[in-house]
Amino acid sequence: MKRVGLIYLFLILTITQSCRKEANLSDVIEQDSSVLFSSKISGESITRVSGNVWDTEDSLSIYMYETDKFTSGSILPQAFNKKFIASRGGNLRPADVNESFQFPKDKEVRYLAFHPFQRVPLLTRLLDIENQQNQSALDFLHGQSEAGPISKQDPVSLVFERLMVKFQITLSNTSRSNLKATLKQVPTRATYDLANKDLDLYDVLKDVEGFVSKNNKQETTVEWMLFPRQLPRSSQLVIHDANGGTYTWNIGEMNLPLMAGNRYQYELTLRGGEVLPEVKTSYLEVPRIEANANLEYKFRMTPDGSKRNFSMLYDKVNRLAHWVAYPLSRDYVGSQRRTNAWSYDPLFPQNTQPFLSSGFGITGIDRGHQLPSADRTKNFAENATTFYYTNMTAQESFLNQGLWMRLEDKIRNWTFQSAVDTMYVVTGAVIQTKDDQTIDYVMDRGRNRIARPKYYYKALAVKRGSNYYAIGFKMDNKYFPTDNNFMSHRLSVADLEELTGLTFFPGLDPSVKRTIDNQIWR
Repeated sequence: MKRVGLIYLFLILTITQSCRKEANLSDVIEQDSSVLFSSKISGESITRVSGNVWDTEDSLSIYMYETDKFTSGSILPQAFNKKFIASRGGNLRPADVNESFQFPKDKEVRYLAFHPFQRVPLLTRLLDIENQQNQSALDFLHGQSEAGPISKQDPVSLVFERLMVKFQITLSNTSRSNLKATLKQVPTRATYDLANKDLDLYDVLKDVEGFVSKNNKQETTVEWMLFPRQLPRSSQLVIHDANGGTYTWNIGEMNLPLMAGNRYQYELTLRGGEVLPEVKTSYLEVPRIEANANLEYKFRMTPDGSKRNFSMLYDKVNRLAHWVAYPLSRDYVGSQRRTNAWSYDPLFPQNTQPFLSSGFGITGIDRGHQLPSADRTKNFAENATTFYYTNMTAQESFLNQGLWMRLEDKIRNWTFQSAVDTMYVVTGAVIQTKDDQTIDYVMDRGRNRIARPKYYYKALAVKRGSNYYAIGFKMDNKYFPTDNNFMSHRLSVADLEELTGLTFFPGLDPSVKRTIDNQIWR
């Protein structure tokens, strides 16, 4: 610990002496030999946790090195920690002529980058997030050049990984000024080793005041950039307003695992000294939900981290997902065959999941996927995630293998039409209705009670041209004749909202959800 403290002191002294305004890029850089860079984040269009573009004058450290492994010995002379400036479009240029790289002769090289820039002589960075007032400066990113030959004519492509977590709250029922929100007992310091990508958190926990601002709707928002770590059970979010009111949310009791690169957004209502949270999302397909002790919301990326996979609201008592929301496009579909990789979901305790390695063992009941296996066929790993037990429900066999399957085939057909980029899908399993609050159960192979859905639904939204279109489907969990047409089970998304009590596609105009365009859905 003493050694880390000495590193910290040295870094602070070094940074302090180097805080000067850098000269603008000189016109004398020879474009035919100097190296320029483009950037992207793990295959996604979003470039920053703190926003969707680089901020003006964002600066990064870039290193050029030989061999496949980045070490202090593999870095080329005069290629150590060069300062580059980002444009809003993601292109990176040297801060001045002295910071530029020249393509080496007769060498195969690679590049490593880190945001933000620090003028330090070490490969270990000290990261401190106690002061949250400059969110961009806390958006730590690790970048590397893509594999493959590097052309002297084109910018080198750097692919960045997000190290941090964005945690954001919006206060829906207040316009209070002079508001202060504090996250209690969170880690605020860490070291990051550029060579082995090792983030080592200090054991000391501190209270961190969030950054308060107004969004484009003039709602009060508070943001934190946090290290990826499950919040301690003792963690609290405490809000103080100018009128002397204090509101406390025992957020640690949610057992929320903060995963690098993810945003966690909540809309809060302050009432009677309590905080009433509601999960928000930046993804169109995810419904708006309310927090519940028995219902747990999970968002997951694909196993390689290249794109989002699916989200679900999982019922830990009744052992099924109330809904699974996911995007569908050609990026998710390939030649991978059905893996049948039945397994427990690693994001949930096993004792909250059904045991379905060999089915329910009940004639006429299938392990019905909510996210279909056929919607994730890009590779083995992505398809295997559809066989998590949390994605399964007790579905009538004739429905699963008949009418429901034909609807899923049709959704893929709609998705792969030339004018469509992405289909947004919510699949739901309803175990209680307004008229029937009883829950039907079946037993799994472990003698656990599993809720049997009364009906299933699909909510779909798609953008064609500049317009969005939506449609819903509802089918009882029962046998349907083979000649039954799934289009006879359609309804508007607005009607599906009324039926389920959920808000689908919160970002869509309500008029879109009230209509069904027969030219689009045919």
